[in-house]
Amino acid sequence: MTSGRHIEFSIRDKVDGVEITPATLGLSRFNEFNRQVEDFIAGSENHRLDEVIPSVETGSYRLSLLLPAAVALAMEPDLKRLEDQSSLGEIDPKRAVILERWQAQSRQRPDLEYAITGRDWSFRPIRLNHTTDFRTGEVDPWVRTERYLIGTVLDMGGAKKANVHLRLDGTNQIVRLATQQNYLSENSNDRLYRKVLARVTLDQHFRTGQLRNFQLLGFEEYAPRFDQ
Repeated sequence: MTSGRHIEFSIRDKVDGVEITPATLGLSRFNEFNRQVEDFIAGSENHRLDEVIPSVETGSYRLSLLLPAAVALAMEPDLKRLEDQSSLGEIDPKRAVILERWQAQSRQRPDLEYAITGRDWSFRPIRLNHTTDFRTGEVDPWVRTERYLIGTVLDMGGAKKANVHLRLDGTNQIVRLATQQNYLSENSNDRLYRKVLARVTLDQHFRTGQLRNFQLLGFEEYAPRFDQ
């Protein structure tokens, strides 16, 4: 790859009063941070990162990355939004979860700081430490809505919490629908491994469209017909 955009993710911290370096960062922490950075860049759209070129720079611990232009372009708006610390509800939810985790850890350790900086990007450097306050703010990014889902039932039941595992038509995504045990006992009708039409409520992220917290309201009659 001959072109791209440089970005750096870093940790500053001390252990027994001595600042950590790439040579002293423990393997578990090294792996955890690198995986979090990978997930942050990929986001909910799961961008392929095969062409991302990493290097470890001198400093406390800095992971320098050369991103393909398309990946950088997809991530840059979220980084720009983070100039406002109350904007976590407006960015990709997968990135928001990682930043919330870093924020929580830094509040417990005054010496710990996470940072994201870029060369020739439109965003200002982003830092998370015990003095920052990144939060969702007044915007609730998740909207409760009702949907009809068509898919194949893979599993039903549960010893403590009843649920239905449904493989959706079209995407093959498997979702878990929470329900009640008495509803399944009264309405199962031998639906296992059969195609069904399920009426559900769920949360949808207003910007990314991501779905979560599926609740089964009931099975509807599903008998598609073809009129020649």
